[in-house]
Amino acid sequence: MFKTTERSAIFPAPSGPDGVQFWHHVEHEVHWPWYYLKVVQDFGDEEMRTMLMVSTASDLADIVSARTDSVWLEEAYIVTPGSINESGSWKLESLLEVVVLRNERCFPAEVCHVVTGGQIYKLGQSPCLQSVKPQKIFDALIHLGKGENKNHHRKKGD
Repeated sequence: MFKTTERSAIFPAPSGPDGVQFWHHVEHEVHWPWYYLKVVQDFGDEEMRTMLMVSTASDLADIVSARTDSVWLEEAYIVTPGSINESGSWKLESLLEVVVLRNERCFPAEVCHVVTGGQIYKLGQSPCLQSVKPQKIFDALIHLGKGENKNHHRKKGD
């Protein structure tokens, strides 16, 4: 989760009708990764690209499922602290897959992130393998790009 204060608001007045607020800074806990997503909005005669910071896998899943032909993800990254990526410092890496492993009650127990280079970052507690219910919430080959089905890009056997 990101946090900030009213004092860090650039325009301390109430937000506009679209709910947009601008902040000088936000704070994030140093122990957890976050997602950095390039979002494209197609207005017909032009496209606008913005970067979105997302703090949870659940929020990532919501954004992925909201993809349309006029709003989509173009790039996805995970930003990990050195304690997770074992480098001693923060890293920004291209995100290939995110899989949530759910326990017998369907609660998220572990989130697995696959990044370019094949590294896998696991967060949470490994559930009992007999009761695991995996749910792939992000796959770069499928979820990056416009809303059309991207499965034709997969290699046989993937």
